Amino acid sequence: MEERFQLMYGNTNKVLKINAKMGDKYTVEAGAMVSMSDVFEIKAKTGGLGKTLGRMFSGKSMFIQHFTAREDGELLLAPQFLGDIEIIEMDGSKNYRLGKSSFLASTSGIDVKTKSGGLNGMLSGEGLIQMEVMGTGTLFISAYGAIHKKSLCAGESYIVDSNHLVLWDSNLRYTTELASGFFGSIVGGEGLVCKFQGPGDIWLQTRNPANLLVNSSK
Repeated sequence: MEERFQLMYGNTNKVLKINAKMGDKYTVEAGAMVSMSDVFEIKAKTGGLGKTLGRMFSGKSMFIQHFTAREDGELLLAPQFLGDIEIIEMDGSKNYRLGKSSFLASTSGIDVKTKSGGLNGMLSGEGLIQMEVMGTGTLFISAYGAIHKKSLCAGESYIVDSNHLVLWDSNLRYTTELASGFFGSIVGGEGLVCKFQGPGDIWLQTRNPANLLVNSSK
């Protein structure tokens, strides 16, 4: 029996293959579709002015797309960066915040919204408005490099470079700080870090997209 979701081509070049059944609905990040059977209806959506502005502040593209299968067929999706894709099964008990460019797709039952990231979100570079997912279904996240999951115990502190954030529990408390103080950050080229306090889970990407963008501009 063919699996509903298949991750293809290794960790550094992963592609998600969805074997859709008639009536299935998927929310997909704009530009992620590689190819598909000729059985899908596609609608682009901004979610209104508030959500559009939210995506602009969070660094996300302005549109997401909704794919509905009229018949059985396949849908191939690939992320923006070379790297891993992970499947997260959500049972409705937790909400998650998403880092920049980490949302790839979700099944029906998952609600993708924008939510205030507060001052911490703005300072960390994750955006004054962040993407949040909630509900019951399957979430697909992507990363630049490999995806590493870190589970924090109650009261445990953990520091993450903000450019490496992929996904984290919405109820995780965190503060944003300069990596080595203001002077060290400016002179040494170090960025901002997020200091999380458990309990909760964080998914990280092992590569820094900011380095890729800097190198490509040289």
